[in-house]
Amino acid sequence: MEAAWEAGARLRACPPPIEDQAANQDAPAPPLVSRRALVGGFVAATVVAGAATATWRYTRDVELYRTRLGERRVVTLSDGSRVHLNTASTIEVAMEKRRRRIHLVKGEALFEVAHDATRPFLVDAGSARLRAVGTAFNVRIRDTLVELTVTEGVVAVAQDGGHALERAAPRIAAGDGAVIRSGAVAPTVLNPDLLRQRTAWQDGVIELDGETLPQAVEEFNRYRDHPIIVGDPRLANLRVGGRFEVDEADKFITALEGSFPVSAITTADGSILLVVRS
Repeated sequence: MEAAWEAGARLRACPPPIEDQAANQDAPAPPLVSRRALVGGFVAATVVAGAATATWRYTRDVELYRTRLGERRVVTLSDGSRVHLNTASTIEVAMEKRRRRIHLVKGEALFEVAHDATRPFLVDAGSARLRAVGTAFNVRIRDTLVELTVTEGVVAVAQDGGHALERAAPRIAAGDGAVIRSGAVAPTVLNPDLLRQRTAWQDGVIELDGETLPQAVEEFNRYRDHPIIVGDPRLANLRVGGRFEVDEADKFITALEGSFPVSAITTADGSILLVVRS
């Protein structure tokens, strides 16, 4: 009972926000598979919305790294760059003499790029292309968009159809981000709390601050074999806040039931259905 009260104290109701929004391995990691890919380059980190994925069809050798559901991993590349992979994520890596290219196939990754002005670092993710030398940024592929968060350095953003090297391309400084949707790039201003929230996964943490219940559930489901399901439309606008470990969905649910009129029902397949308590 005391544990339930402690868990309940960690969950709080929140007003609508201004803007809706595993053990690591530091040693160089062997690739899972070898495939084929193409390459590119530039000095400041650059996002280019467009058909980034197509460039991977014609290629040189590509190495594949991935994480399982619930797993997090750090991959150290041959140039010294580090890629932090979140749960259920896949990257393809092509390291060439003059260029370095990464394809974030799915999921989320934080890139810490080793400075090398002679070998530009290119990341393709969904409809976005990022080019960097000596910077750090987080990229998350969502259902309909790509979310960029810059933690170090500067990012230049080119709209769909624009040229990556255009001097007029807007730049995003560390601490801000961008959303790339269907080739359109929208810069976003991130306050310190939101910046910390977006990168909390690196510490194995989910931070909630005014998300709706479906949004909160989505975060926990990224790490679960059996999903949590919001089974009552009356719960769709419930907003919550709190800080939980990524594998603490059970504590989140305990806190939810203790703080709101919500009941959690475990189904035959192991999924958890959230309904309004009768």
